[in-house]
Amino acid sequence: MRKLALLCLVSLMASPVVAAGHAQRSSLILPEVVTSPVVKPIEDATLVARVMAQALERRSRTRDGRVHIKAIDDVRSARRLVIPVAGSNAGGGGTLFFRSDVTLINYDDIPEDVLVIYWPIGTSNPPGGSLSAVQITLPPTRAVTYVDFVATVMNKGGLGTLLFYPIYLGQLDDAAAVDGLSRIYTKQPGSNGTVSQEFPPVDADHFSAEDTAASLGLRQDAGFRTNYGIVNIDSAPHTFHVRFVGERLTTETNLTVPAYGMLQTSAPGGDYGALVVHFELTDPGTNFVSWIAYASSTDNITGDGWVSIAGADFSPDQLKNIGL
Repeated sequence: MRKLALLCLVSLMASPVVAAGHAQRSSLILPEVVTSPVVKPIEDATLVARVMAQALERRSRTRDGRVHIKAIDDVRSARRLVIPVAGSNAGGGGTLFFRSDVTLINYDDIPEDVLVIYWPIGTSNPPGGSLSAVQITLPPTRAVTYVDFVATVMNKGGLGTLLFYPIYLGQLDDAAAVDGLSRIYTKQPGSNGTVSQEFPPVDADHFSAEDTAASLGLRQDAGFRTNYGIVNIDSAPHTFHVRFVGERLTTETNLTVPAYGMLQTSAPGGDYGALVVHFELTDPGTNFVSWIAYASSTDNITGDGWVSIAGADFSPDQLKNIGL
């Protein structure tokens, strides 16, 4: 397990790098709901590979011999975002249907083009290959909610990961300031109301050097069930050792996640009670591996649930060393 020094990307967000045409952002953000979005297909076959390569180069340059470990999720606008899981998918034995409404915010005073990439669950999606990608344009100073995003924007079904890269003139936009939120929801059994889980967007460089993380506050027993997932933003597949540590039961398993892909599955059966899910990257090699892990618990009766994005497990001394 590597525990290395922090290079916080907040400094990058605050640096005075401004692309041509960008203005000072407004603090007044107005909401808008879109059910029939305008989507532009990707006509430049090299766009996805070029933008993702630029994002990787930015991450490497930002480290400057150091690394970025995000110990605590902070709420802020960012350059690049990942929603670990979103979908338009039948579940609950076919009696329920889950959808993800995604809200994206453009803090700039001019429109922002965003490249959106969708990785279906269990697949590898190299940027030079054939994958699901579209371009949308966010209006200035708007918080746009896209209803059933995977179906209406990506024209896809099932579950998968969404990646968002702001672009300007066909390049990664280093002056963008975007943010977002995803709500995955379904009908409550026996009701016309809905139950939902929030999936906040995550920095694409969430764990670029940290090999272990933990999802807290979960539960699995007769009344609750737990799923977990891992997103691998690296160019090679990676294996993770996952431990399920509960009040009454502890189990473990290994999960190999494809390159440029994600997997989600259920926790091994058992009466754990209160539960913590630990993730360990077992094959980091000598490279920085960008990955995201999460787990969610759901009430078996109401369908209500909650999500726990995995966070790095620093000691008090390590937190002091990185200035937190």
